[in-house]
Order: sequence, then structure tokens, then C-alpha cells
Amino acid sequence: MSHGAGTDGRWARDVFRKSSRSNGGGSGQCVAVAVSGSEVAVGDTKTPVADTYSHLRVSTADLGGLLAGIKSGEIA
Repeated sequence: MSHGAGTDGRWARDVFRKSSRSNGGGSGQCVAVAVSGSEVAVGDTKTPVADTYSHLRVSTADLGGLLAGIKSGEIA
């Protein structure tokens, strides 16, 4: 299994884990997340690209701050 970014900066699809809450009710809204060290990649499973997903890479600290803001209602 590969880990983190490849030479082109994309993370391999096999390192992503699909959210257990994704695709509830057949809406097709699926999120996958991969973690490697201090980086997190958040991808959209509806938009596969070759052997990966279109994804956003952020630090674990930045993602933690974003999620805390969403949970507190500070970020809508």
C-alpha cells in the first residue's frame, strides 16, 4: 500500500477511507479522508481521477481547527 503523495502530488486512492456517514439515503455525497503524518487529504469520491480522488490537502492542525469551528457554529 502506498502512503501520502506520489511524485505528482496526488495521493493514491487506496489510502483513503470513505466516511461511514457518506452516501446516506443514496444522495451520492461521499467524502473520503487519508492521513499521512501531519497532512490530511479530503477527497470527493464522486470525482475519481485515475487512481485517486480530487482532493484538498491540509495540515492536521488546520483540519482540526476547521472541524472545531463547524461544531461550535462559528463556521457555517
